[in-house]
Amino acid sequence: MEQAIQKKNITAKETVDQLNRQAEETRKLKPAVALELSKQAIDAAKNSGYKAGLAKAYLSAGICRRLGSNFESALQYCNDAITIYKDINDKKGESRTLNCIANIYLSLSDYSKAIEYFDECIYVLESIGDIEFEATVLSNRGLAYGHNGNLTASLNNYLESLSIYKSIGKNVPHNLYNNIGISYLEIENYYVALKYFKKALKIEQDEQHLLDESYSLANIGRTYIYMGDFSNAIIYLNEATLIMKRFGDIQAESQVYSNLGKAYNKLKCFPESLKYFNRALKYYKEIGDRSSVSHTLCELGELYFELSDFISSKKCLTEGLNMAIEISDDTNETRAYIGLAKLYIKFNDSEPSDSYLNRAKLLAERRKSYKDLSKIFKIYSDGYKSFGKSDLANDYLDKYFEYVKKLKTIEEENNLKAIMMGHETNNSRLSDKDDTKMLNNLSKNDDLQKNKQSETEHVVL
Repeated sequence: MEQAIQKKNITAKETVDQLNRQAEETRKLKPAVALELSKQAIDAAKNSGYKAGLAKAYLSAGICRRLGSNFESALQYCNDAITIYKDINDKKGESRTLNCIANIYLSLSDYSKAIEYFDECIYVLESIGDIEFEATVLSNRGLAYGHNGNLTASLNNYLESLSIYKSIGKNVPHNLYNNIGISYLEIENYYVALKYFKKALKIEQDEQHLLDESYSLANIGRTYIYMGDFSNAIIYLNEATLIMKRFGDIQAESQVYSNLGKAYNKLKCFPESLKYFNRALKYYKEIGDRSSVSHTLCELGELYFELSDFISSKKCLTEGLNMAIEISDDTNETRAYIGLAKLYIKFNDSEPSDSYLNRAKLLAERRKSYKDLSKIFKIYSDGYKSFGKSDLANDYLDKYFEYVKKLKTIEEENNLKAIMMGHETNNSRLSDKDDTKMLNNLSKNDDLQKNKQSETEHVVL
């Protein structure tokens, strides 16, 4: 009798392990199918009392839910997983779950909480000497710092990650190239950003990572918006959308709609722009992504400002601000304050504009966001110039250039560190011809920027 029970438990364990393997293999291409397999594994593991298999099934279900933009359910599954992993002292499983929880908060734009979980994950990984996965988590943490505005911390994390890959003789993964590209996009070095996005895209196409390919396509499209190449932007963004729809990644698809809204706004195709922004807003509300709702309301506020519909502009910006305050979203709170300040400057009302800019400045300083600070000081300068206070306008213009210089210094320092580490010489490097073309374009862009420095620049919010 005892032998029969033992044999039954072994069979049940094998069933759970097989279901978990199938879910992991299926997850990237068919997350909905993987979720069903994970649920079957959960039931089988519960019935057999197989704790390790149950924890893995919970984690797998959490990852599937995150990919499907169901973040509340994803957190619940991950919390169930981590409770078991801690109970059975499985540090590897615990670290993977902490990384997943951090990624959920990253998707929800709660960057501070994401960084907390990435920190805890790295602490666990260091305790077991898992340096390869630590490199992955460092890359993820760098993305969180970057989105939160701290580009120095972001790039330092990427360099640490690159250093690990170099030390263990591994090729740089596509997601790290994508993350580095995002940092250069934030610094407004668009040609270098494109270089990294295209490196990521090539690896993803070679290795057939279709969903990740859509993220790179979207990032390339977004970069083209800032470069003023709107036709290419729309082509890449639409291509990304087609892939994302197949996988049901609603959040990523919504982000593409938001970027299409920006592209059509720049083309002065305002009905199309409104259509895409409102579509993004609808989907963000459906999946409960309140940070992105706040962000999109701010973008709509900026669009209505362009259309001289100042009542609608103020309404959207105020709604975006209130939601950002409610969820402690410093990034979008800053954005809303900047938008409202510009609105009051338009009507030569200095008192509220100064108040909003001062609040934005305090938040940006707290996050060490040099990019936001440069925008804020430029708007201060433009505002005081329109109010006829040229001395103050010049003082703030000097501060604007100070932070532009700081951003440039961050870029140069990290470029030097990357060259010293030699990560550009590995076999994932683009061809010399491609690199030369990029550098020539970069040189042209630098010359263009120098020519524009004496002009009054339009700040893209």
